[in-house]
Amino acid sequence: MPPAEAPPRPARTAAAPRRTVVIRGQVAPPPQPRPYAATTARRRPPRRASERIVGTRPDRAALWAVMMGVFLILVAVMTAHGA
Repeated sequence: MPPAEAPPRPARTAAAPRRTVVIRGQVAPPPQPRPYAATTARRRPPRRASERIVGTRPDRAALWAVMMGVFLILVAVMTAHGA
């Protein structure tokens, strides 16, 4: 299918002035700030103790396990009676 041709533009005459755009500034009013009560109602609830300690940090639990293992090895070496 051949492309549709655009209709020809009317010729400008000296009697018809160019259309100009006038910028008059901001038309819409500025956005209103939300009330304070709406922002506090959407706040996250505080984290529980289980979430603060181990719940969301498995790397910290692994660190404690490794440190306890090293401590138990040291205790076993120091209390062993060398034979």
